Amino acid sequence: MGFVCVECGREVGELYNGLCAECYVKGNRFTEVPKRLHIVVCPNCGAVKYKNTWREEDLGAAVKRVVEGSLSVSQDLTEKSSSIICKPKGKSMYICNVTITGSFRGVRLEENHSIEVVVGRELCQRCSRKEGHYFEGILQIRGDRRLPTDEELQTIVEEVRENIAALQRQGKQVFITEIVPIRGGVDLYISDKGFTQKMMQMLHHRFGGETKTTAKQSGMKNGRQQYRMTYLLRLPYYRDGDFLAQGERLFYLKTVERGKPRLIEMENWSEISMEPKMMRYLKTVGDSKMIKEAVVVSQSEHEVQILDPYTLLTRDVRKPKKMKLGETVKIVKWRDRIYLFPYEDL
Repeated sequence: MGFVCVECGREVGELYNGLCAECYVKGNRFTEVPKRLHIVVCPNCGAVKYKNTWREEDLGAAVKRVVEGSLSVSQDLTEKSSSIICKPKGKSMYICNVTITGSFRGVRLEENHSIEVVVGRELCQRCSRKEGHYFEGILQIRGDRRLPTDEELQTIVEEVRENIAALQRQGKQVFITEIVPIRGGVDLYISDKGFTQKMMQMLHHRFGGETKTTAKQSGMKNGRQQYRMTYLLRLPYYRDGDFLAQGERLFYLKTVERGKPRLIEMENWSEISMEPKMMRYLKTVGDSKMIKEAVVVSQSEHEVQILDPYTLLTRDVRKPKKMKLGETVKIVKWRDRIYLFPYEDL
């Protein structure tokens, strides 16, 4: 025996407050939304405030996210889905039309809402600090026994910027306050001293050289003494691709790994990983411009005859190991001695 709906008089298997499912759906709302919401945007960089943090986010996407988070849908509704269409109204408001569909005991329903989202403006912490020239750390780049090239300094500045951009995409409030070029280097004023220290360590790992850290008192905060840190990286006098000498021994600087130079001795092509402090006993004698191409005249197991590209005279050059050379070879000439230049796969 079934039950009779008090609204339509139909006999059904189950009632909901005396009503069949169809009549119950007609007389009830299954969703609730606020009439007005608020969102805060930084007028300088466009970051959106979310609780107590700031996000790099498209404003339209942020508005939709805030609306979606405000929807309240009854647990009695199944097969739920929502559609949100937001359009700007002036510079400080969005009108969002929300459509929610679902099913109540097999009866499909659709409910529509309109929400106003008011856009407030407030400087984010990063922009507020930036406008106030806030910084916690200074990254100083200098040279040792030589001035860094403009290309080297630009590479370092771009690397710092890329790392900061990656952190900003994660919502981190890190920025460069100022970049000050000086003779023989550059100073980068950075908002976060922890990040500044990590950049010094990362650059030291890549380029080698020497580091130094100093602290300067900058005031009190919450009863604790605050410090501004200066992190100095003194770039080494040598660079990848340089030729260096110690007495009569000639070396080629292949690369710097973990701060340690990897050298190839030109006499026998043996590879040496040298401690940075030992590099002070070597002097730079040239760079990649010393590498020339020479024509092979003849060759034996241990020697090759080439045309000296400087004098066009035939010269005998010892092979560092057994190898078959082509019609031309790369050579390096130093102190009237000629060396075969190491192969790329060495």
